[in-house]
Amino acid sequence: MELKKPLAVAMAGTMLVGCGGSSTGGSTASTGGTASSVTVAIDADLNTMDYEYATDGNSFIMHSMCVSGLAMLDADGQAQPDLAESWDISEDGLTYTFHIRDGVKWSNGTPVTANDFVYGWQRLVSPELASDYNFIVDTISVVNAAEVIAGEKPVSDLGVEATDDSTFVVHLSQPCGFLLGLMAFPSFFPLNQEFYESKGDQFGIGTTEDLLYCGPYTMTDWQAGNQYTFTKNADYWNADAVETETVTFKFLQDTQSAMLEYQQGNIDVVKLTSEQVDAYKDEDGFTTRLEGYGWRLDVNFFSEKMQNLDLRKAISYAIDRTSIAEDVLKDGSVAAEGFIPKQFAYGPDGKDYRETAGTLLNTTADPDKAADYYAKAVATAGGDITVELLYEDSEASKVVAENIQQMLQTNCPGLTVEMNCKPKKTRLEMMGKEGGYNFEIGLTRWGPDYADPQTFMDLYRSTTPGYTRTYSNDAFNELMDKAFIGEDAPDAEKRWADIIEGEKMLIDDMAMIPVYQAGGAMMINPKVTGIEFHAGGVDSYRFMKKAA
Repeated sequence: MELKKPLAVAMAGTMLVGCGGSSTGGSTASTGGTASSVTVAIDADLNTMDYEYATDGNSFIMHSMCVSGLAMLDADGQAQPDLAESWDISEDGLTYTFHIRDGVKWSNGTPVTANDFVYGWQRLVSPELASDYNFIVDTISVVNAAEVIAGEKPVSDLGVEATDDSTFVVHLSQPCGFLLGLMAFPSFFPLNQEFYESKGDQFGIGTTEDLLYCGPYTMTDWQAGNQYTFTKNADYWNADAVETETVTFKFLQDTQSAMLEYQQGNIDVVKLTSEQVDAYKDEDGFTTRLEGYGWRLDVNFFSEKMQNLDLRKAISYAIDRTSIAEDVLKDGSVAAEGFIPKQFAYGPDGKDYRETAGTLLNTTADPDKAADYYAKAVATAGGDITVELLYEDSEASKVVAENIQQMLQTNCPGLTVEMNCKPKKTRLEMMGKEGGYNFEIGLTRWGPDYADPQTFMDLYRSTTPGYTRTYSNDAFNELMDKAFIGEDAPDAEKRWADIIEGEKMLIDDMAMIPVYQAGGAMMINPKVTGIEFHAGGVDSYRFMKKAA
């Protein structure tokens, strides 16, 4: 991987919890004995174990527990060999050749081959699956990805091939500096065709028997809405690095109950709400971090009401972003200064993207501007406006949504905000094509899949293959196409400048209304080490351990 160009730096900004934690590059000897199990509380339930269809962070974490990719991220967020023991990159950067390890196998004893990667990638981009993550294959510029996703070419034309059972070749239409880091991302994991076809539409959706495993663990208990247990996979090629026999993810939406179980020793890792931070911030095991997730109000542009730019600006100016981050959440979150978060991507000059792009949003409320823009919106609408705010039923989302409601109704006199709280899975469906875009504004988040602003900008580029959002801006599309697939793509400085200009276009148009960049306040058993939090990519619990 080219590290001299910051756009090519994969997964920068990783946080390793605990000193002496296991590195994903190899095994670490246990000292003083290691406990056999670790339990992690999660505040959002597993949606699916179909790793080519999933879109949420908790699902991705569990996928990476039991299935592996060509690469994995180390504690510094850099790509290291996993199922591929090595790879070669052509001089022009257009061909990646991955060499699969000898002896790696699925949990049914079948060898993992290069054909499993070919089939998995082909299924990911197939119009029949219509995965929300199909675009990511085009993001890394795989030949014919866009045409396959659009149904213009068959999946067999995708630019991947198995030249033999142990050699997987990827052909690109242009170089991609962050490709290797994405080889650790679940969407790019292998898929055994025979097993998948034997399961059909049951693959990855209901029981531990509906998956094959080739990662550090196998899934041995699937209690939907309750808990999910993973047991060490003795056949994993790097099993010596896996020191914990069982890892359980327990779904506890009530954080008070989760904290009680932590105090009783039943749970080792738990997230804290804003109400809990002050109570536990001085205890051993308390930690905070700045995540790559950006929370925002997404806008349904199919709603005539929300096409009113003055209304969108009124909403933005009414929000006190600093207060939400510092007074409400108190977990290390910070006010959004733009759409792209800070401390996750760095430009050709080595500077943080956010430092170069500057602050594009009011970080505190501006009641005068909010009221002025709302008055203009009312004049267009012909009367006071009612807006429905959709949000999920996690405690953090509830408290943020309630504060946004109060801010909007206070700073935009006459505006009514009706609240619509749904489980996360339902909220995601309602905000997407599957649910018919059944919302007006919705509190949602996006976390970077790789350490480059493109992972955010593609969300609103309607020329992105498989695009499913309601926003479209021809000038923005043209600029981002030039940056990502056009004449500026090979030039790091021009590409960076295009992205900065494009973000300003999105904010000026209020394509979305950023609110805050998430922090994370947690209690982690001081005996637990080796958890890796990645600002770009999937957090890893694969090699954590707990002292006995």
